[in-house]
Amino acid sequence: MNLKDFEFFHESLFDNAFDGVAYCQMIFDEGGHPVDFIYRRVSKNFEMLTGLKDAMGKKATEFVPEIAMSHQHFFEICGRVSLTEGREQFEVYIEPLLRWFLISVYSPKKNFFVAVFQNITEKKQIEKDLKNAKIAARNVLEDLQVDSKLIAHAKAKDEALLQSIGEGVVATDQDGEIILVNKIAEELLGFIESELFGRSFVKTVMLENEDGDKIADVERPINLALTSGTSTTATYNLIRKDGSKLPVMTTVAPVLLDGKPTGTVVVFRDITKEKEIEKMRTDFLALVSHQLRTPLSGTKWLIETIYRGVIGELNPKQREYIDHLYQINEMMIKMVSEILNVLTLSGGTSAIKKEDISISKLYEELFLIMEPAARNKKVILFNAFKNSDQFLIRSDPQMVRSILESFIGNAINYSSEGGRIDFDAREENNEVVFFVKDSGIGIPKEEQERIFERFYRASNAKTIRPEGTGLGLHIAFLLAQKIGAKISFESEENKGTAFYLRIPKESSNTNFS
Repeated sequence: MNLKDFEFFHESLFDNAFDGVAYCQMIFDEGGHPVDFIYRRVSKNFEMLTGLKDAMGKKATEFVPEIAMSHQHFFEICGRVSLTEGREQFEVYIEPLLRWFLISVYSPKKNFFVAVFQNITEKKQIEKDLKNAKIAARNVLEDLQVDSKLIAHAKAKDEALLQSIGEGVVATDQDGEIILVNKIAEELLGFIESELFGRSFVKTVMLENEDGDKIADVERPINLALTSGTSTTATYNLIRKDGSKLPVMTTVAPVLLDGKPTGTVVVFRDITKEKEIEKMRTDFLALVSHQLRTPLSGTKWLIETIYRGVIGELNPKQREYIDHLYQINEMMIKMVSEILNVLTLSGGTSAIKKEDISISKLYEELFLIMEPAARNKKVILFNAFKNSDQFLIRSDPQMVRSILESFIGNAINYSSEGGRIDFDAREENNEVVFFVKDSGIGIPKEEQERIFERFYRASNAKTIRPEGTGLGLHIAFLLAQKIGAKISFESEENKGTAFYLRIPKESSNTNFS
């Protein structure tokens, strides 16, 4: 086919070709190496597919100067085809154009070639994405296999940890049905796991309070955790499978998801030995209380008998010695009483008896009890509470009285002659606040944080009263904890102290105006 006849398969080939078509003349250097080519004719789609405008009559290096060096393989193929009048097909990425092409090259005449090319950039991107997807899928599969091993390892580790816990552990779902039990729980409950799994914990395991009364279902800690999302720690008698009772300390906590209970975890331990030790402690305290207080009370009676002159009139010196002996014995009685109170309160053996307490009557009694000591110290004791008997607080009357006696007693002991002590009560937010203020020696600032410690006494207090035990405020602190109250104070050395007893309003029946 000669060039005249060819005209590249006449004009319609270039005008109607869907693919890009270029008729090019190859240029060789002196060594016969292809170095460039000239576009003699291009199709209508050439510009759209390549992005090259007005190409006819121009060299390829005019559009892309570095193309001969960067795409040597492309030039070698086109040069070879133009010399041999052969045919080849290949894919090439023209980096300056950022495009992939599928090119079919053949030569109608020596040193000339026709390139028919398709833009396959999108196809190559799809292939790349597919390849990346396969790699990603393989990586995910490998990760899943690793995760599966890690999960299995973690599960085995968790199960080993669960079984090694020295306390019974039971987990339930949101319906209160058992989904997990460890070995200790099986032993304490007397059931095996297959007898518990999937059953309601509340219906399967019965609980009693320490008085032997059955705990109603609605009051069971698990139901409270599932309905209100609150944790509970308490002591119960657990009814085992064989009907025997086991004292346990139980903690029930909700499992929360987005703030909503989706299950519970129950942890409980056998406290049989603790109960036995507590009984021994109680018995010991009763014995010590009797053995220590009896001789001291006898000594006090003998001293009072001598003091009344039953064995004869005492001279001033003898009376002085008897007075001194009486004070020492009183101090011993108080010390023994305080030590026993601390032991009792620390062991939790003291029972709380809540009653309606008239604040007016309570303060009147305190004034009658404490006023003689204040008068003897030449200190003014003033009851500032003037409300009627209808103002009540519900708490343990003896414990509240003991706390306030400690406040007033300290105020008297550490006030100077002519000083004044005021006590009053008021309603403050959700609390009823009792307070005792004095104008005494105060508490050094650097020692205030230790004032409620057992046997601790401020340095200036030791100077004024060397014989104190340092137990009074410690006992008051323990008593306040017992009744759910709080103690606080404000003090400045050499200017006085104010002690406050705050009892939550929820536990009170107050009517302050």
